[in-house]
Amino acid sequence: MPLDDIGDVEFWRQVNREHLNGTPLYYPLFLQRKAGRCAAVIKAIAHAAPGGVLFHCGAGRDRTGLIALLLLALADVEPRAIAADYDMSAEALKALFAAMGTDDQGPIIEAILANRGTTTGEAVLATLDGFDAEQYLVDAGVTCGELRSIRRRLSGSQSD
Repeated sequence: MPLDDIGDVEFWRQVNREHLNGTPLYYPLFLQRKAGRCAAVIKAIAHAAPGGVLFHCGAGRDRTGLIALLLLALADVEPRAIAADYDMSAEALKALFAAMGTDDQGPIIEAILANRGTTTGEAVLATLDGFDAEQYLVDAGVTCGELRSIRRRLSGSQSD
């Protein structure tokens, strides 16, 4: 289930023009403009067969981070723990990029965040400030039954 809407060129131009790409700074804008796409991914997870579910993106930080943020918020994980999880993942990616011999965008991303006076963790916390994941997803078309299914999957519980 693709999260990106690559056909929305103007959205991505805005993200790139404002130097948000590759950082959680683009999460609020994405959540605002792409609620239906976020809901579609959550619905797909809710309807997946029993067992593990894989969600991913090219680097494991942007789209993956956004879906992880939504899932963790639905599981009532504290915002600081969600931000710490994002930071831990971003740090782990540095080693992955090094092992693959590819260019890590970390220094560029850190510079973008520093220019805005923030960090990845603070940007995630800002996204979560006042954000009600359940209401957001319900408004975007996720049913209460699908939310229960997600919560059961996240908790490992088989009952309501």
